Amino acid sequence: MTNHSNQADRLLKKQILSLNRHLPRQRKNLKELLEENKPHVMGVDGTRHRFKTSEIKKIAEIIPTEEQHLLKLPIYLEIESQTSGTRISGKLELKVVCHILDLKDCRSEKYIYRPEMKILRKELPTTTQYIFLVR
Repeated sequence: MTNHSNQADRLLKKQILSLNRHLPRQRKNLKELLEENKPHVMGVDGTRHRFKTSEIKKIAEIIPTEEQHLLKLPIYLEIESQTSGTRISGKLELKVVCHILDLKDCRSEKYIYRPEMKILRKELPTTTQYIFLVR
């Protein structure tokens, strides 16, 4: 029985890795991206993920200049199989998301649901990315 569940766990992890192959090898901070002519990151799969300059500038209006080197983009929208919501964590990430969605009480991690996700992804399609987690 445990051998079968170990195989299932390995298969699930392999599928999750496949779902996440669009993620960047390394995220860049907001300050760096503001200085680039064509703001982008390279994906694990070798593709170039471009950020819309308008989105970068919109985020720069939310995050104070002295903190812009601390915010890594894209902002990850964490999806887990055990929860129905999408998790956002990180002080600056929450500041951006809560500003866009006009949410209060954004001190710690936040779960948002489909209606908020639609708004967020419409406002920040290139600077947010889904990441699939398995625990």
